[in-house]
Amino acid sequence: MDRPGVAFLLVGVAFGLFVGTAYAVARRAWVDYRKTRASLSGLRKTAWTVTRIATSRAGIVLLICLAAVGWAAVGGEH
Repeated sequence: MDRPGVAFLLVGVAFGLFVGTAYAVARRAWVDYRKTRASLSGLRKTAWTVTRIATSRAGIVLLICLAAVGWAAVGGEH
């Protein structure tokens, strides 16, 4: 490689291949994500509903536990 133009050309081709491959992978991932997101709208709604139910039940259990600890602290042995 006696000329610097050849080195620049090889670096440019390597960079172009890298960027092109990364773009193709990102584009394919985005298409797959959008397709999957569109097909799972009902399941996503169900998941949020179940999450809300579980969170509210966990909150109720936490309140009962706090009430039991408070009751035990106040009504301990005299």
